Amino acid sequence: MRDLFFANQGAGVWGRGGPTIGLNNRLYVATGDGPHNPAAGDYGSSFVSVSLRDLKVLDYYAPEDYSHLTRYDLDIGSTSPVWFAAGDYNLVAAGGKGGVLYMIDADSLGEKDHHEPLYLAKLANDPDAFQAKGIWGVPAVWRDETGATWLYVSVYGPVSVHAPKAPIENGPTPHGSILAFKVALDETTRKPTLTPAWVSRDFDVPDPPVVANGVLFALSTGENPMQTTGTKVIYSGQKLLTDQERAANTHNAELYALDAKTGKLLYGSGDAMATWVHFSGLAIANGQVYAVDHDSNLYCFGLKEEAGK
Repeated sequence: MRDLFFANQGAGVWGRGGPTIGLNNRLYVATGDGPHNPAAGDYGSSFVSVSLRDLKVLDYYAPEDYSHLTRYDLDIGSTSPVWFAAGDYNLVAAGGKGGVLYMIDADSLGEKDHHEPLYLAKLANDPDAFQAKGIWGVPAVWRDETGATWLYVSVYGPVSVHAPKAPIENGPTPHGSILAFKVALDETTRKPTLTPAWVSRDFDVPDPPVVANGVLFALSTGENPMQTTGTKVIYSGQKLLTDQERAANTHNAELYALDAKTGKLLYGSGDAMATWVHFSGLAIANGQVYAVDHDSNLYCFGLKEEAGK
């Protein structure tokens, strides 16, 4: 992937969800910091779609401020895109360290000039820090019993003052949160857009959510996301934190279950998990939720069986 999207130099595809394959037979990735010159084969700070058979570049979308994202290490590669269909549209959504959420037409990334999203909003990271803020992981999609499509996004740090106001909030979120949106049609363009629905309770740095049977599950990881002593870009004078320093400022992870329509807390695992979590994820199968902590302990959460059954 690195050689394909960067003919010269730059970061590669590192979103933890990896590439995404759409039902339109295209593969989608979000690329990291690097040169952006499509004519030369460089697709830094972009969403790229390629063919499944030979990985030929078919289309791309680049934010208009892609040079700023690369300069200040705010790449959109911190997320993997999610593909979903809504009405007559195939869609792709993802974010990045800069805290901006993008939703794009999956069949025409960025329209003719490759810079036009269907939806764009600043959700987090007002100071534009390269670490411990912004959008990370993979958004989740859920279709409710009415056919409405929902999108859920994990953000590190407090919600931006520029974020669209949600009608439901669940308290202050200094460390992080899950933001929920509903897919709607723009009254003017009649194209898909996003409508804010709710903001979750505070998460001590959230991992990507998973939705099952109207319940959203996500880990409050308790990790220390700081990598260096600085906040902007990595200068040579900054000190990289050691593993011991990062581990010293962690807390035990906690699994939360939220109502997928309101963000209301339904369950919290308390101190059931012994240590923190870094770049992990959840698995759901047979009515049970599985999680792994930093010490490689496997946890299984599920409903208690009633007596006599």
